[in-house]
Amino acid sequence: MQLIKSFFVCLMVCLLVSGTVFAQEDKSSKSTSEVILTEEDFKKHNCENVGDALQTISGVSVNSSGEISLRDVSAAKVVIIMDGQRLNTPGSVGVNVASLPIANIEKIELLRGGRSAQYGADAVGGVILITTKTEIETMKPVNYGLQFSYGSYNRQIYNLTHAYNKKRLNTFVSLQKDLWDGNFPYKDYYGNEKILNNNEQSSFNVFGKVGYHLDNAKNINFSANWYKADNGTPGMIDNPTPNARLRYDNKSYNLTYDQEKLFKDFNLKAQGYFLDLETKFDDPDAFGGGTHSDHDNYAFGLELQQGGTLGNYINVNYGYSYRNDRISSTDVGEKERNTHSAHTSLTGKLPLNGFVTSLESSVALRYDATSDFDNAFSPRLSVSISHNDNISIALISHIAKSYKAPSFNDLYWPRDAFAVGNPNLLPEDGFNYDIGLTTTFKGISLSTNYFRNDIDNLILWAQDPFMDNLWVPKNISKTSTQGVETSGTLDFFNNALVLNAEYTYMKALDKGPDPNRHNKYITYRPKNKLDITSTIRFKGLEWNFMVHYMGLRYTNPANTLWLPQVTTYDTNISYRFSWLKIQWTSTFEMTNLTDEDYMKVRGTAEPGRMYKISLGANF
Repeated sequence: MQLIKSFFVCLMVCLLVSGTVFAQEDKSSKSTSEVILTEEDFKKHNCENVGDALQTISGVSVNSSGEISLRDVSAAKVVIIMDGQRLNTPGSVGVNVASLPIANIEKIELLRGGRSAQYGADAVGGVILITTKTEIETMKPVNYGLQFSYGSYNRQIYNLTHAYNKKRLNTFVSLQKDLWDGNFPYKDYYGNEKILNNNEQSSFNVFGKVGYHLDNAKNINFSANWYKADNGTPGMIDNPTPNARLRYDNKSYNLTYDQEKLFKDFNLKAQGYFLDLETKFDDPDAFGGGTHSDHDNYAFGLELQQGGTLGNYINVNYGYSYRNDRISSTDVGEKERNTHSAHTSLTGKLPLNGFVTSLESSVALRYDATSDFDNAFSPRLSVSISHNDNISIALISHIAKSYKAPSFNDLYWPRDAFAVGNPNLLPEDGFNYDIGLTTTFKGISLSTNYFRNDIDNLILWAQDPFMDNLWVPKNISKTSTQGVETSGTLDFFNNALVLNAEYTYMKALDKGPDPNRHNKYITYRPKNKLDITSTIRFKGLEWNFMVHYMGLRYTNPANTLWLPQVTTYDTNISYRFSWLKIQWTSTFEMTNLTDEDYMKVRGTAEPGRMYKISLGANF
């Protein structure tokens, strides 16, 4: 409570100094905790899906289920938003970002740190903002794209895109088929070489988007996405599941209306969306006659938002959102959650004439009223000081309070012989702050960022002696994480040679009451991570070479087991050329060049050296 009071005292002082109230960040001022990936980055790393792209960022991890973790937090504490649609649901752990083809994507923004003030529940570790393609900026009204990739273990990817752009109408359609045999060799705990069986994967994705300009100030967009997959799940090295299957059938629909200058300088955005996400798991060999689980998650969302300027230096933004989440599950049954949210924000930016050329302060506030747990209030404050000249320098700091909502499993798991849910759970509370410094001079760009994230009321499942030793979730733990993120880029000869290095130091500790875990490192959070990328360009030729270092990771809460440090090397070479009035791109890629034998998660197998060849045409 004292920490919250101190936060609001600091908040009010900053408001008085900056002359702003209820501010929101101006996204033109990017801190070192924010990363933007564009099509250029996707091509550089030969990405096939959003998961591939996010793994190129230091401090980011994507597991075999396509779920992302940031810094010290798991996928359940990272919010994924695509074109304004919140893809997270309370009936699942995280979002499968590997199911989103990169051919559909225009831009990805990674926002690290607590963001509940802008994006509500679960944004404790950060937010991923995904923007899909709309209009293709070419001279031709009709465009087609074809791409085929073939790689190790019979990996096949087929992608077809079509874009139409004429007068007021624009459309974009993408079809992608992904196949992989996936049964690669690996070594077990004793060094014996085996084949990972039941790892084949098959998926199909259809994405369509239609936009219409009602006039110069009014736009309407509708998009729909369907993802269907049927994958084998091999299980753990010491507990294989040779016949288990995991199936997805996901559908989403999104309608958005934008109007500029509804009155004076204020705009309006209205959005409605619907998600229908189905997951099925079957293991006929499981103990007790086999396992079948079926989880259908449904979500309806409504967003209303308005923003504009007050005077010359103040931007204001406010809105309302409604979200209905439902689940029909073989585990928790039929459950529902309704959330009403109000958010308001304001940014003040003051240009100056001295060494400091710009001073900016912004505050965002959000209140979430939820039907099945306590309501939440989330503030966030940002301050930016900039110097813009031949050498540009920016000092940016954030302080935020965020929260993680209890899942349907946490609240409603039916009592069985092993466990029972707890409907009295409180949300997990996160308190995050960071301060970063960036500087650019000609072809040199350097940045560093210190961050700290403390989480209270952490929900953990533990055996309760007062409930017949059943596993019960309770708010009994806390974590504390601090670290430094650094990045440096050298650009020579006008982008012909580019060197980039990103290093993350992180100390993520369990601060809960359990003496076996207290002050121990959180599992699978490396203290050191380094990524180096070199790029050479000459006319239509581009060569990229990447080095990835990951430090030791503890694999159990007591820190008595760990995975050793590992260094891997990847490379790709691309050639872009024009032939028969068609733009062609060919790419050859190799990952894990030295054929390292390692694990991302203890007990799971990772493939060794792999290759992939891609050929694309745009006309």
